Amino acid sequence: MRGSRKRLVTFVGALLVTAGVIVAACFTVNCLVDPLWYLRGNVLTDINYPFNERLSKLIRFLPRMRDYDCMIFGTSRATLLPEEKAEGYRCFNMAVSDGQASEYLLYADYLRKRGFAPRLIIVDIRRSDMIGPATPPEVPDFVRSGEAPPSILAMYLSLDALDFSIRTLRGDAPHHRYYDMDFHAWLEKRSKRHYYNPSVPIKPEAPPHDIHPERADAYIQLRQKFPTARAIAYLPPESAWRIAAFSLTDGFDAYLGAIGKIAAAYDQFLDFSVPSPLTLTKDPKDTYDGSHYSRRVNEKVMAALLANPEDVAIDWRGRDAATLIPVYRDKLAEFMATTSRAEAGAARQPEKKPETN
Repeated sequence: MRGSRKRLVTFVGALLVTAGVIVAACFTVNCLVDPLWYLRGNVLTDINYPFNERLSKLIRFLPRMRDYDCMIFGTSRATLLPEEKAEGYRCFNMAVSDGQASEYLLYADYLRKRGFAPRLIIVDIRRSDMIGPATPPEVPDFVRSGEAPPSILAMYLSLDALDFSIRTLRGDAPHHRYYDMDFHAWLEKRSKRHYYNPSVPIKPEAPPHDIHPERADAYIQLRQKFPTARAIAYLPPESAWRIAAFSLTDGFDAYLGAIGKIAAAYDQFLDFSVPSPLTLTKDPKDTYDGSHYSRRVNEKVMAALLANPEDVAIDWRGRDAATLIPVYRDKLAEFMATTSRAEAGAARQPEKKPETN
């Protein structure tokens, strides 16, 4: 009987030690890979994947909040905006994949309650916010409740975090973007069969086309959350082929009307979605889908936002949709005419016969 009890104690002790080793190993791996950005990021490969940007960006920002006086709100397109190029400001890029205005409002309320009062906000306007069915906001529970984020101990002892760490080490990215050791976002290199090659002739964009101009109010409310800040909004670069397809739908003019309403509420509003040298490129170094543009392209966007629009954007300041719609239409008509001529020329070009000796 005494021997049986001793064996049981030994077994339980070994079990506890094994469990402790497993838990410690889980925590250690998660700390080294740091998939939720509590520490310094991934010290093993210097690649940080955006598994949960809505959580990890706040986790990274809150302990350093006093270091920043500028914030970028936006979608995955704005994650590629180089925040370090905002001269004169210390900018934090809070943009997240599929971000939407209803979420930015919740983040703004949360940050204001914690004392954050930026000198500058930059807001990426998402077109789909005003088209089709509304999408409910998706933010961490602690943002809604106003509480602090969960502790590193609670998160890094979880199997979910371990799964993120393993996927990071395997190179299993959730998106076609990654963050480097300085938490700057970059586009992943893609194979030639995934290069951007828009179809011609240009046809109307697929549904939905129903425009909801009232949703523009959320962007106006966001600007009002930070009344003392300089507020810049912008439409990010979009392939000329994509915006031309959208312009062929019934909702295009109503959409521009909603944009004009937003533009009037901001100190500056630049539109990079019109045909321009930025959006006429199909270079894989610049874009992989005509919607997400490289950090190199976005350096020009940031420079234009802060100083010099040059010829890459339409400046909405002091202008309304009624005056800008014809400008848009003219630029798009010129682009589509050029595209049609190029397509016709390619079709007429005779097939080159192989030379014979």
